[in-house]
Amino acid sequence: MSTTSSSSEDENFIRVEEKVLEVMKKGSKFKTLDDLVELRWYCLLVLFMAEATAFTALASVTMMVFAGANPTVVGCDNTIVNGCHELSALKNLSGCTPVLEYQFESVQVEFNYICEDAKKVKNTITIQTFGVLVGAAIFGQVSDNFGRRKALIISCIGNAIFNHISSYSPDLFYFALWRTVAGVFAGGITVVQMVYMVENIPRNHRMWIQNSITWSPNLILYPYIAYLSHDWRTLSVVIAAASVLSFFSLMLLEESPRWLVQKGKIEEARRLLIKIRKTDRLYSEDFEKDLDEVLKIETEKQAISSKKAKKYTFIHLFCTWKMISQTLTFIIGIICTTFITYALMYNMEKLTGSLYWNGAIIGAARWVVNILVSVADYKLHWFGRKLVNILSMLFTLLSLAVVAVFIFYTGKGGQVMSVGTTVAIAMCSQLFIAKYMMVNELYPTAVRNVAVSAVSMMSRIGSMFSPQLFYLSDIAEWIPYAVLVGMQLLDLVIFCIFIPETKGVHLENHLPPKHKRIFGRRA
Repeated sequence: MSTTSSSSEDENFIRVEEKVLEVMKKGSKFKTLDDLVELRWYCLLVLFMAEATAFTALASVTMMVFAGANPTVVGCDNTIVNGCHELSALKNLSGCTPVLEYQFESVQVEFNYICEDAKKVKNTITIQTFGVLVGAAIFGQVSDNFGRRKALIISCIGNAIFNHISSYSPDLFYFALWRTVAGVFAGGITVVQMVYMVENIPRNHRMWIQNSITWSPNLILYPYIAYLSHDWRTLSVVIAAASVLSFFSLMLLEESPRWLVQKGKIEEARRLLIKIRKTDRLYSEDFEKDLDEVLKIETEKQAISSKKAKKYTFIHLFCTWKMISQTLTFIIGIICTTFITYALMYNMEKLTGSLYWNGAIIGAARWVVNILVSVADYKLHWFGRKLVNILSMLFTLLSLAVVAVFIFYTGKGGQVMSVGTTVAIAMCSQLFIAKYMMVNELYPTAVRNVAVSAVSMMSRIGSMFSPQLFYLSDIAEWIPYAVLVGMQLLDLVIFCIFIPETKGVHLENHLPPKHKRIFGRRA
């Protein structure tokens, strides 16, 4: 019985391949669904949406870089004080009012959370980030079941509403509450935006578009927006406005045709593809004939793949000893990378100079590194994924070590700390890209999406607990940087041991045979 079924499926696959060849022989312009997408007017609308949602997601997730910035205590009434210890003694003695120096009117400034109390504001970042984690999980499923566009529209509306509500928060509790709810919707934007964009842009243009419309260039713009906002209430309203702009940009677009085909909604996909073709001013009568042929092939492919589909879970990432070591390496590595990045970003007020200029310089550095690596990856065959990871980790390790040693011997950071932080964050940005790329190339097709989702989920853990790292500076200023050095060293060592080069390697489609798995037939 199983032999007959297998033979029937093989015949179906052969028939589909024959149809593909038949289309090619006819000289049709369109061979697959990807060929129907061109860099024209509709794609420009997609790119506008992608930029609007990328900025919205960045501003929402990293708002606490500015809204949670600690002020500097410079006095108490007319008395100049040097730090929190002197303030505490003087305040207990005379009951004076602290005098604060700050670049951005953060939550700490308005609600008077200073010195030891400022940690209460930093602690809310963990709760807010948990909201992003929940949102990413929820809206990932929503987008798969109900559509990319619908998931993004709901996310943008929710993010706009709750960011606007948070701007009226009377105290820290309500601020944290509304920001956490807004974080759920921000998580939805973050996880769905890239998928929707990739499905609606030409295959040949994906690399440069993904490197151009990312968080890095928006990190250059965002500090300027924060500078103009000046306080956290205004910045919350601006983020809400960006969400509204994202919503209206989505109103100009259609659902992802690829998602519609995957769900078997062929007629709707056909209607939308014709509409998009007309928007691009490329429509002709021959187009519908070619389109129908491509959709028939895609329909049969989808039908066969759904019959052969098997549900894979997180457990399947650990079905062999080799996969266990690789999965744990990626999980530990992404946690370390996010922890380093967000620990440094959420404590940027410790750097010398302008909070805004430091943010813009970090964004520019990230973008330049991304572009240089993209060019090197394209031009140099020997410039592989593993080398990119190792170089990025070495630069991060070296910059953090220099900062730690410098502070240990001098007692202050100065420009060395600013430069070291910029280099570390720029390199970690490349680590994110390189690690996710290796996950996509290393795991078999059967569990590739599961692996990416698992690594993405674990990355949130690093960002959740990163704000608390710099509490260790109460003991000594160099200790937080020493901890980051240790984490980066751990990531580097296990990565070099367990992860192979993946550039140019043939992508596997299936998991290892059951007799090679640890759990045998149960896996």
